[in-house]
Amino acid sequence: MRKTRIALAAAAVPLLAAATITAANATAAHTVSIGNCTTEGDYVSCSVQGDITHPSSITVQVWAVPRQQLSVSWGDLCVSGSTAGDRDGSFTVTGGTSHKATRGIPLAAGHRGTCTPDVDVNPAGTGRIYVVLAGKN
Repeated sequence: MRKTRIALAAAAVPLLAAATITAANATAAHTVSIGNCTTEGDYVSCSVQGDITHPSSITVQVWAVPRQQLSVSWGDLCVSGSTAGDRDGSFTVTGGTSHKATRGIPLAAGHRGTCTPDVDVNPAGTGRIYVVLAGKN
């Protein structure tokens, strides 16, 4: 009787492990690089635009060397069949190599289709700026 319980328990372990792995894979989002930009100098601007299908989220990460205030303007156009929507906005952050600022870009109507987010970043001073636009689907 005890050997039967041990055998049943041993047989159940791989099944439980497989179910756990399958559940984890089913809920894991796939990260997509939409685009990036790096530039430096006086009065510079860095712009990134790209496409992502069926996004669950879109984020922009910005920073500068030296650390400084960055003005970020964004837009998002999404199309799914005959449904389309767009959103835009802006924010200001202070970012440097030890403090990379990451913000979400709200998804527009129609985000179950294809979205084309665009981001424009302007520093308050002189230096090098970095912009990374990514999404999950």
